[in-house]
Amino acid sequence: MRKHPIVVVITGPCGVGKTTLSRMVSETFGFTLLCGDAIKNDLFPAIADITQYPEQLRKVKAALFEEGVKYFKSGKSVVIDYVILGEAYIKKYQETFKEHLVFVVLFPSREVIYHRDELRECWTSGKTTIDSLYSKYQNLVDLIGIDNYINSGDERPEQTFQKIEKLITF
Repeated sequence: MRKHPIVVVITGPCGVGKTTLSRMVSETFGFTLLCGDAIKNDLFPAIADITQYPEQLRKVKAALFEEGVKYFKSGKSVVIDYVILGEAYIKKYQETFKEHLVFVVLFPSREVIYHRDELRECWTSGKTTIDSLYSKYQNLVDLIGIDNYINSGDERPEQTFQKIEKLITF
């Protein structure tokens, strides 16, 4: 295990298992869990689809980032669970946390995501949103690194967790 605190960002399109796997990382390693959806709900409880409100979404992302910095500077490792997109946001994390940052993109096939979306008991994204997010994540491969993309489509969360564990314990 690393001797210094790290920041693990678990991201990917809707319904890929970010929350489940972020909780597993937090519980297994004792990392502080920062959930973007929880921050969004604290800041803007009346907004269901934050993507329709760019200024509020920017505030959620800023608050999430600031919380991560706060914990990291206090010597605590953090796992962040959120759809973090955009080259500027990725670079901001990379420049701030440098070698202490691990991005994990959960990236099963579109068909798997469509199926999982249909099975969700809470809100669903729909094919249009999934397609949009999927394309955006495809465009970030060079920036994040293909080795940090995990096809979690045909495996149980425990199997995906083992892959994440290898990324954060090297």
